Amino acid sequence: MEKYSNINPSFKGLTKIYAIADTHQETRKTAAFLTKVLKDSIKEKNVLLLHSGDIYKGIYPRELERDCYVKMKEANPNLEMVMTIGNNDFGFNAEGFNYLVDTIKEFYTKGIRTVCANIFETTGKRPSWLKPYTIVERDGDRNFITGFCIDKLGNQGQNGIVPKKQKEVIEELIQAIKKEKPDNVIILNHDYMPSSQELVKYCKDRGINVDLVIGGHDHFPVAPDNELHIYHPKAYAESMYKMNLVNKNGKKSIKDVEVINNENLELSDNFSKSIEVYEKESGLLDNIGVRTLNLTKDYSNPCPLGSFLADNMKETANADIGFFSTGFILRPLKYEKGVGITNYDFKKTMVAETPIKTVELTTAEIKEVFDNALRNRGYGSSNPRFLQCSNNIKIIGQDNPVQQCYEIKQILIDGKPILDSNGTPIITSKRYKCVMDSYISEGGQGFTALKEKEKQNVIIDNHIVKINEVLQKALEDAPKKYSEGSEYPNYIIENV
Repeated sequence: MEKYSNINPSFKGLTKIYAIADTHQETRKTAAFLTKVLKDSIKEKNVLLLHSGDIYKGIYPRELERDCYVKMKEANPNLEMVMTIGNNDFGFNAEGFNYLVDTIKEFYTKGIRTVCANIFETTGKRPSWLKPYTIVERDGDRNFITGFCIDKLGNQGQNGIVPKKQKEVIEELIQAIKKEKPDNVIILNHDYMPSSQELVKYCKDRGINVDLVIGGHDHFPVAPDNELHIYHPKAYAESMYKMNLVNKNGKKSIKDVEVINNENLELSDNFSKSIEVYEKESGLLDNIGVRTLNLTKDYSNPCPLGSFLADNMKETANADIGFFSTGFILRPLKYEKGVGITNYDFKKTMVAETPIKTVELTTAEIKEVFDNALRNRGYGSSNPRFLQCSNNIKIIGQDNPVQQCYEIKQILIDGKPILDSNGTPIITSKRYKCVMDSYISEGGQGFTALKEKEKQNVIIDNHIVKINEVLQKALEDAPKKYSEGSEYPNYIIENV
């Protein structure tokens, strides 16, 4: 393994910041950034790498992603790294959650610190494996670093963990800041830009100046707020921020801000060998099909990619309707003439390998499901409860600005209404066979109407069908069914 040593002295009051977020197991790209950070750290003793959450849920094996940070720290023990937890890091189930806890404990033994101030146990206590903040000394300066995750997790209370709103823990942190008397205050906020701006102003009103915020969670490019010193690196390890936090003669400043795009970067032998072995053995770069449809994606709205998958789930399960949590599709599969689809391309779109389930629902239960999915529609930056649905569904509703919610007035399945003129489910003996991802079938994202229902696996030739398999087969069959470059129709939500 390559070893790095610091040889040049630094001057008082300089913390050299590198910042990434939402790397999502893009391990080759992650490792390219870590290679650069390692090489730069040869020249300086005061390098601090910050990660604003969501290292997990992505393409390469999570073991590779975890190991690259460990290898970086082993190559240069003086290089400090602090991260916070993203919502996807908790996983879909108990096994995924336990892996996160093991990661944080492993990082701790290697000198990599994880902080998150708004994650609590259902008992009201902080988890023993997670610190609300840490102090990192760089060039004589004491940096107080805390972190936050978004306050809405997929399964609130699952695994004994609940998030609090960021503001609910600010007073406690202020007391810690007063006690620690740091030179700089840094926040890693795995949330959208408005949340970070509100946090900075909220702290300032209480006498605390925040010197730097590294944001996360948003998978679309976000312009920095230079006045408040808030920076959002691009997701999927596509960009990294580099900057200097200078504290000289009592005056602080963020200087030499640079965006480093992940293009043509060197990959150290520390990382490349294990990555290349995986790519070869898994066939990650092999073609699995051709691009036929223009499958665009929208996180909180109906989209062609969403309905394409939901329709194929419906067909596979011989169900009446199909729907799934919008978080299962990560990126679009846009049409490009003559361009194939590699395993890597596919995994950029769909990494989950969870089974699909069928559940029989009444009209009242269907209404309850869509009420949960659309209640926050139009209010807030995103709606993680949103469902992508088969395009035989149409929903008609109305915004209620007083209650700040979207009220469903009618749901049509195959053009037939299931609600009366008052928006009340029409009582009928019919039960609708619904196919969905297993995550929401177990109550994920607050779908309590589904949690206690009897569920069935979709089984073909004695094989339990998984959501990724449905999408892959649908893409393989697409050239036989659709014209090149055509748009797939998505279901409709109408606001009246």
